[in-house]
Order: sequence, then structure tokens, then C-alpha cells
Amino acid sequence: MASMVCFPFKKERIDVVLRNVRIAAKHSRTSVVLLVAAGKNETYEGIAKEILAIEQENGKKIILKVQERVGSLRPGKGDGMNSALKIFHDYRPKLERLHFYDADIESFSPLWISKAEDAADLEYDLVRHYFPRSSTDAQITWQVTRVGFSLLWPHKNIAHIQQPLGGELLMSRRAVKVFLDSPEVMERSDWGIDTMYTFAAVKSGLSINEIYVPQGKLHALYGGLRDLKTMLIECFNAVQTIKKEIIDTNSVHHVQAAEAVPVEVREKIGYDIEKSLELLRENWTTEQESLLKLFPDRIASGLMSARNFPKWGFMDEVAWVDAYRVLLDNFDKDNEDWCELLFKLWVSRVIHYTMRHVLRGYDAALSELNAMVRNVQLSSGKRVIQKRRELVKSSPLIGQPPSPTTSYLSATSEEQIGAGLGLGETPPSYSSVPTV
Repeated sequence: MASMVCFPFKKERIDVVLRNVRIAAKHSRTSVVLLVAAGKNETYEGIAKEILAIEQENGKKIILKVQERVGSLRPGKGDGMNSALKIFHDYRPKLERLHFYDADIESFSPLWISKAEDAADLEYDLVRHYFPRSSTDAQITWQVTRVGFSLLWPHKNIAHIQQPLGGELLMSRRAVKVFLDSPEVMERSDWGIDTMYTFAAVKSGLSINEIYVPQGKLHALYGGLRDLKTMLIECFNAVQTIKKEIIDTNSVHHVQAAEAVPVEVREKIGYDIEKSLELLRENWTTEQESLLKLFPDRIASGLMSARNFPKWGFMDEVAWVDAYRVLLDNFDKDNEDWCELLFKLWVSRVIHYTMRHVLRGYDAALSELNAMVRNVQLSSGKRVIQKRRELVKSSPLIGQPPSPTTSYLSATSEEQIGAGLGLGETPPSYSSVPTV
């Protein structure tokens, strides 16, 4: 199978990017290497100077392009990746597989490509890389995306995907077409693109294989959590925009077993803790104080008290899920006060997790994150089942089991179902539901 390997990039260390390009170009399964730039800058110019030499070294085609304006939101990662989908689709001779890898991965090796190709040889439509992460890394993945998927679709495979925001994946030609045909995917020009790829894949029934890369993804660290604000907002908004979407499929989903976590990953700190402590005290407005009235009192009073001195003890796992429900119903990405309030709530959650669980060691911290996701799936799943039973009891068609592909949303109001949990879930039939 002929494959294209794509590295989207913005401003990166040129030596790291070129090293990764050479690795991809040398791989026996690679036919074309594509680099998609956010714009022409120093990184772009440095790469352009080396393309001819790399082509001559390996006899492979190297393409360098500036991303198109494809979506309708903030120009960003989504435009870069979706530009690559279009280039891949139109490339001749026709290619069958498209890989994506972040350009700044310092631990990238031929193994990343080989393992993905091996999985694709088994005819999986989408192959996602997952890998060990620092206990303080991936806090948007854990606290936002995995919690959101577990709240909204607790019975579906989407709630169990290990790396829903990963930029490292392989798409079959079929998957590329699914994404190109999806309005939700193509309009998502920002950080929310990974959320939409995952959602569209599951909704359309694509088979997914998550492969484990044991050396982990070593790349440049962020500074304080403030650096992640835009990503946080766009990833949360991506979940929010699909909260009422129905998933009526359960496609094949395989997860390769994890292995021992390298020392350099276990000891890595994913963000500057000291720099982040001040964030709970910054940029307060009277409008944010007013918006806090929508939240449970323990959350509102806890965050308000953090204006004077950094506090985070109020934002445990239960409080975060309660806050998440309110945010799903009320958050407005175009309102800066809502954006800043979401950011503060998330910061307090990340700091609480860090101080409460990370200090107990790597294994304890990761165990806590997994337990949090499982608990959300369990509580949301039970709620979905209970609402299903209530609807059946009150239906004039008692005794006639509902179609397994018909959402109960089509027959009742959001208020009857319960706000904020399982809004996009198609509950399983009773024959497949365990006693709870």
C-alpha cells in the first residue's frame, strides 16, 4: 500500500523537523512526505532549503505547502490537517494511507510508521497512536475530552478511546473520504479538529485500532497553563457543539496493551506549576462573578475565594463534573468572560489533581485519572439506563421494545432525559444491559 506521511508545523526547531522528515522518507512504506506549514516563516524557509537534498538521498517525493483556509473558525491546526486531506485525496498516482505526526516529536522513530502500517494491514480504517504521558501532561485530553465523551456517550466506543486528541494517526482512504464529507470536520479549522476526527470516525462506524508507542512523545514543554487557554476553549467548544449528536453505531475498537513507562516520561513535569498558581487570581470581572451564580455554591464560593489567595481544594472530581455540566449548557466561546471562567475552573481542577494525586507518585496519579473517567462513564451510563426505563414505563407502547438504532431523544424532550448527561446516547436494549 502506498502511503503519505504528513507533518503539519508552525514554528518549530528546524533540526528536529528535518530529522523526522528524513526518518519518514527512508521508511520502506512511505511513498510521499508532505509538510504543511501554517505560514511562511523561518521554519518554512529552513525546511525548503533541504528538500531537494532529502529527495535525492531517498528517492522519495517531498512536498512543502502552506495550509489553505478550509474551515470557518479560527485558522489553525484544523486548516493544516484538512488541507492535507485534500492534497492526499487529489494526489496522483493514488495513495491508500495518510499518516499524521506532530513535527516537533523528539522521540519519533521508524517504529511509529511501522506499527501503524502493521495495524492498517489488518484493514483498520483509523489507526491512532497512544503512548505514556507525563502525569501532569494531557490535562485537556483527560479533564475535557475524555470526561465529555464519557458524559455524553457512556455506552459507546468513543468513551473508551485512549488518545482522542492525538495528532499521531493513520487514516485509510475510506477514512479520509468520511472526513472530507463531514461538515463538522471540515468547518473545524482550530484545535478542535482532533475531537471532530474522533467523533466522525465513531459516528460513521470506522474501525479503530489504537497502537502503543512505548517510548512516549517527547516534545517541547508548555510554560504555564495560560499557554493552553486557546486550546482548552476550542477543544471544549468542539465537544459542546456535538453534545446532542446521536451515535447509533459501535464500531470495532481495538486497544493494544500498554507497556512499562520509561523513566524520562514518569519524571517529566508537563507544565510550570509555580507560574500557574497565579492564574486563579488574574483577570477577574464582575461579569464572571455573575456567571458563577449558575454553578453549585461550593464551586462558586471556592473559585471566588481563590481571587485573594490561590486555592484549589474545592475542585475535586465530583465538583469538576458538576461544573462541566453547567458549562455544556451555558458556555459561550464568543464571550471572553465565559472563556476566562472556563479557564479558571480548569486551572483549579488541574492544580487540585496535581497537588492531591501527582504528589503521590506517577502510578497513583494515572490510576486516579483512569478512575475518574470510569466513574463518569458508570454514573452517566446508569442515568441513561434509568431514563430509558422510565420512558418505556410511561410509553403507550409498553411491551414493544424500542429500535436499538432509535434515540430516545427523538421521542422526548431534553428536560425529560436530564440535562447534561447522555444527551447523544442511544441506550442499549435491555437484553444487553447489565443489572444496575
